[in-house]
Amino acid sequence: MRNTERVIVYSALAGIAAMSFLRGAERNASARPEPTPSDLGPADAVILTGKDTNLTLRNVEGHLAFGEQATAKAWSIGAVGSDKIMKLLLKSERFEDERKRLEETAKSKDEDFRKRYTELETKYKDVDPKAPGFEGGRQEVEGFFKEVEAWRKEIGEKLGKLQAEQIEKAYREMTAATDVVADRNKVDIVLRFVPTSQPFTSNSPADAMLQVQVRTFLHYPETIDLTPELIKELSLKDE
Repeated sequence: MRNTERVIVYSALAGIAAMSFLRGAERNASARPEPTPSDLGPADAVILTGKDTNLTLRNVEGHLAFGEQATAKAWSIGAVGSDKIMKLLLKSERFEDERKRLEETAKSKDEDFRKRYTELETKYKDVDPKAPGFEGGRQEVEGFFKEVEAWRKEIGEKLGKLQAEQIEKAYREMTAATDVVADRNKVDIVLRFVPTSQPFTSNSPADAMLQVQVRTFLHYPETIDLTPELIKELSLKDE
């Protein structure tokens, strides 16, 4: 074979080899699998290096721990509109029935006092101050008013005590239901809060400032709000 022919043949073979190589590379590139997520571990701990010190991350009772102290853990946080829950509980039928029974007792007694007052008025309105029976009538009327005053004080104390007991009872029911909801959602800490979007209900600067102070969060993800689930857990009717 002459030299010229050899050069032509070798050049052709080199071209074919190059084309084959490029086509193979293209096929390999297009067929390369995408990276897929994978678990890291299992491992007892993960050490993150730092400028001043390393940080060791461990699993302690299902919590991410970053130190030896009991509080050196990552906690899951939730929040509940406790003011709304308490109002809904106190407005519920069973709490209202208790108050109504006491209020009906007070109303019945008040009607009795009105009736007795009318009788006393009719009995003594025309009595002459100089008449022999005037002093006895005055004492009877004074005794009546003292009785009314004592009763009103007693019923006020009873109503106040009932309201205080109901508030505590509602609080206990709210916290018990919060425990259930928190356990179900694996939430470690539940805070009381008032949504930032809730309108202020105040007529004075002091009341308005209080509305600011009770709003624990200024910014928060909506997912931490457990209030709707708590309302459902307590079988309350949302307004």
